[in-house]
Amino acid sequence: MKNFFLTFVFLLSYCCGKDQECVIILNKEEVKGSFYFYFRPNYFPNSASNSISGSGLNSDYASGKVSEELFYQYSIGDEYCFEI
Repeated sequence: MKNFFLTFVFLLSYCCGKDQECVIILNKEEVKGSFYFYFRPNYFPNSASNSISGSGLNSDYASGKVSEELFYQYSIGDEYCFEI
């Protein structure tokens, strides 16, 4: 019974583990003290881009906000992995 319980706990923790997504950094930018990686072109099916007014972010790319430490650890062209 003890072995069954340990196996069950192991399988549960393995199946419920956090998934990761890895992307290639296409560009990086500091905007008003915040740090961003741009990693995938956005696709706009109607040819009209969604404007992110006033924020200074480039809406042509999917982006992710990162810490200053991570921003300087990675370069354009590097692979960056994060939990989803």
